[in-house]
Amino acid sequence: MKISILKPNSVNVDPWIPELRKRNIQVLENRVDKDCDFIICASHSQINTLEYWHKIYPEVPIINYNWDLYEWIWTSSRGYNWKKYGEYLKISKEIWVPSEEVSMRSEEYFGVGDLCHTIHTFARFFQADDSQILDKRYIYNPLRAIPDRNHGWLEKVCKTNNIPLFSSNHRLSEQEFQKSILECSFMVCEYYEASTGGLTLLEGHYHGKPCIISDSPYMGAKEYLGNNAIYFKHDDYKDFERVVVDTWNNTPVLNPNKTKNIFNHLTIENMVDKMIERMEFLR
Repeated sequence: MKISILKPNSVNVDPWIPELRKRNIQVLENRVDKDCDFIICASHSQINTLEYWHKIYPEVPIINYNWDLYEWIWTSSRGYNWKKYGEYLKISKEIWVPSEEVSMRSEEYFGVGDLCHTIHTFARFFQADDSQILDKRYIYNPLRAIPDRNHGWLEKVCKTNNIPLFSSNHRLSEQEFQKSILECSFMVCEYYEASTGGLTLLEGHYHGKPCIISDSPYMGAKEYLGNNAIYFKHDDYKDFERVVVDTWNNTPVLNPNKTKNIFNHLTIENMVDKMIERMEFLR
């Protein structure tokens, strides 16, 4: 099989390439040949590149890995052409999504829910000694700021209740990032919707850090954390405050040896296996 992957530089996409090649898949990066079996567009950021190559080789089937699609894109596009992206979702052979949240929004906005197939993403779990896993009494918000309807809730709760909060905004070195996870009391995703809730939640829970997420139907983290998460009512600030304060005052102590086992399936190997399985089915 020969495929093209159109991608940005991304820690969530780059590892696909060597894993696919290990399985004897011929992979072209950011270019297309006429004999490719598929073009895989790995991000909405690559829509103009996809458009360019599709015009040259319109007969090569398209698979879009649609990482996220939220209500706020229509008022804060972040510079992306979502309307054009939707047109290319419509002509996809299949759309891969990391959670049902993205499938739901794909149907609501572009009517392509029937083209969606969930392939859970891998997470970049890192190892740490027990001596590195501490509770230095602060809440960690690992997510970048986005115009979600619940944005600002966590900061407000922490200021009102004098709870230390650290927000990284994706500006840490890898060493600082890992240290922030390992030394926090717990992690919070305040948002109404998120495709995975932020993979850092999984990396933190792997090391025994409790995670708070919303019960929104558009919160993809539910698929990854399930009953292991602490939930708040997605449209109720008071309930969010109650859950955060209660968790701060009575922080659960989890055993990392047990929480690690929750994520045994979220490996790059499993993800790539599922990608190949779908391509063989579609070919």
